[in-house]
Amino acid sequence: MKVLCPEPESFSLKGLNFCKENSNLSAIAMSQSDFEISAVNFDTLLIRFNTKINDKIINQNSKVKYIISPTTGLDHIDMKLTKKYGVKVFHLRGQKKFLNSVTGTAELAVGIMISLLRNIHDSFESVKHGFWDVSKYRGFELSGKKIGVIGCGRLGRMFAKVCVALRMNVSVFDPGVKRLPSGVKRVDSLEEIYSNSDIISIHIPLNSSTKHLISYEEIKKLKPGVILINTSRGSIINNSALLDGLLAKKIGGAALDVIENEHSFLGKQHPLVKYAIENNNLLITPHIGGATYESVEKTDLYILNKFFNNSI
Repeated sequence: MKVLCPEPESFSLKGLNFCKENSNLSAIAMSQSDFEISAVNFDTLLIRFNTKINDKIINQNSKVKYIISPTTGLDHIDMKLTKKYGVKVFHLRGQKKFLNSVTGTAELAVGIMISLLRNIHDSFESVKHGFWDVSKYRGFELSGKKIGVIGCGRLGRMFAKVCVALRMNVSVFDPGVKRLPSGVKRVDSLEEIYSNSDIISIHIPLNSSTKHLISYEEIKKLKPGVILINTSRGSIINNSALLDGLLAKKIGGAALDVIENEHSFLGKQHPLVKYAIENNNLLITPHIGGATYESVEKTDLYILNKFFNNSI
């Protein structure tokens, strides 16, 4: 079986070696355009978020039969095309028992929230430039803050539990979840989250109903000075609306591990990056939620075992 991995840097050494032992693996760093040319000649594609699967890869002339993506999010894969051409996708969505051991994204959500509110990154940059200025980096405590958590599945639940331990007042909106962690209050509408929360953290998948869940109209409903945390998918928040909210000071700050259209990232020319360069109330990380050595290795080996045991 011929397997192509166009982003080997996104995988663990153990995962790549395991794949190599069970297949004819080509693990070569490629641009999206180069990948689109080569992929059609392989049986199987091994990818993560940095690679998109589109109609240049899945079509009537393509040899691709399988896609392996050790992710829960699948917005980088055109699932309509895979269904149309009978391409089987091996992914982590729905693997609840296994995923309970993967904590990286929830941990990052806590980390970037604390970093933003306590000015950790900026104060360290100041020290590296030879300054020791305490008053300039006075921040905010989490204790006593009202935090609204949108989505209380695996990651939302982990995040909410930590927030409770930090003595925050935690409210959750998730009609699909019957039992919430101890110390967490259920609310019946997103409007309650929007209007009452000092901080809002998003822990839901991207789909047609959640795209731009927070956009221009929703931002008008937010409590003035609210902090937004997003470690889910970039398109859940409308980039332009977020920027307008920051410029108008309706939004007090944001910590993002994801942004819209991150596959075509514009670098320093990206409007949010331009804003972040000039302002210290926007923190952006490059989708590193699941990028821990432990998480990458565990997810690699889990999905590859599943693939080689079930595909052939």
